[in-house]
Amino acid sequence: MSKKISSMDVAHIAKLTNLTLSDAENEKLSQMLSDTLGHVGILEEIETSSVPETFQVTGLTNVYRDTNFPVTSLTKEEVLQNALIQKNGKIGTKAVFGRE
Repeated sequence: MSKKISSMDVAHIAKLTNLTLSDAENEKLSQMLSDTLGHVGILEEIETSSVPETFQVTGLTNVYRDTNFPVTSLTKEEVLQNALIQKNGKIGTKAVFGRE
């Protein structure tokens, strides 16, 4: 049984995501989301009790990247030389909220 996503549900989601939808878009999304939930709902009907739980399928264990390679990085001084704003030995940015 699929759940119907109402136009009010879509309007609420649009408000939460700060989207402006026309009535036609709202209706279309309502139908599309309802259809999607219907398709996903089909998965609930599949008998999986005899299927073992799986978290990975490659069989690989403890695989990490090779760490035996030279690591080159900039020093703190080199990084600060390239920063447009420096403050107390750190990279600074312009005020985001209108404060300095």
